Amino acid sequence: MRKKDAPTRKRSEATSEHEDPYKAKNPVQFVKQSVDELKKVVWPTWAQTLAMFGAVLTFVLIMIAIVGVLDFAFGWGLLKLFGSN
Repeated sequence: MRKKDAPTRKRSEATSEHEDPYKAKNPVQFVKQSVDELKKVVWPTWAQTLAMFGAVLTFVLIMIAIVGVLDFAFGWGLLKLFGSN
């Protein structure tokens, strides 16, 4: 566990106005700050990307199957209950 650098602010200090150190004064400064932040990002490897894609695809296909079965069951049940022409 990491030790805090500074004590927790009081509620009155937290709700008061504070200066945002990342507030850009112009579009050029905003772009520079954005580029600096993107350099800090840890991007996944290709293998991690494929694994996450596979997990998401599997989950979505399972959800499609569940919703499809429920749709079919409710539709069949309503047709039996109210009849069809």
